[in-house]
Amino acid sequence: MKRKNIVFVISSLVLISVLGVYVFMYAIKNAKKYKIYEKEPLQTQIYTIWHVTTFEGGGKDRINYLKTIARENEKQNPNILYLIKEIQPEKLEDELSTSTPDMISFGYGVGEILLQHLEEIDETFLVRNDLVESAKFNNKIYAIPYILSGYAMITHNSQNTEFHVGTNDYVNPSIIYNELNLTPAQAETQYDAYRHFVYSKKAVLLGTARDVFRVSNLNSIGRTNAIISPVGSYTDLIQYFGLLKKDNVTTKFLKQVVQNENQKKLKDFSLFSTTDVELYNDGIYKDMEIALKTARKGNVFKK
Repeated sequence: MKRKNIVFVISSLVLISVLGVYVFMYAIKNAKKYKIYEKEPLQTQIYTIWHVTTFEGGGKDRINYLKTIARENEKQNPNILYLIKEIQPEKLEDELSTSTPDMISFGYGVGEILLQHLEEIDETFLVRNDLVESAKFNNKIYAIPYILSGYAMITHNSQNTEFHVGTNDYVNPSIIYNELNLTPAQAETQYDAYRHFVYSKKAVLLGTARDVFRVSNLNSIGRTNAIISPVGSYTDLIQYFGLLKKDNVTTKFLKQVVQNENQKKLKDFSLFSTTDVELYNDGIYKDMEIALKTARKGNVFKK
């Protein structure tokens, strides 16, 4: 090949290379402009929360309380997603044998199962000391009480000869009725106990806050004329929040479930705060709120 031709070929190759680089850079620039090319998105972090309901009254409301906080957090942090799963208490042990959540909401009766999985908690935030004591084991705190409920004696304006109370494997209302020397008419669910009360003028009911809500509604429409008296001696109707994974995200969520701003929302569910926030001004719920301040609390980690 002649020298002139060699020079021409080399010059052409150089020109093609320069043009190739220019075209590539132009394409990248326009890809960014038209969003064909974007930076790699932030990786989504998924946090799991299990919710275990062990007592009757406001079960769905309690999980919705958590869902509300989770959704607000997701709006503020698009790269964090919370998956909330309801677990039946009788299936909790089996579930824990195959997987564990990052956080858990639970009540009395399953604390012994959870204790070995829970992280110790260093801060109690604004939660009342008497309630924090119910979440201690060997003087260490392993959960924070975040929702409170209680019992009430509900009677008709007549002679009461039948005592009804709901029973299950998790809460222990016998502590109350044994002190009153009462004996249940029969073993029954909480709803069956409520039904017996409604249909028998001779019945007296040891009810939960859900029964207070039901009977208050019946009183308001004239269906019953019941007397509702809060029990101030004892309660184990408490929902706790614990951490199985301890980092900035889970600690922040724990703090949020007991923030006064969120605790005030419990009034919408006829439940009670575990801080010193007063939710009610008068009526039966105010009476229950006062009674629960001095009621003994069962320890969630002991039978």
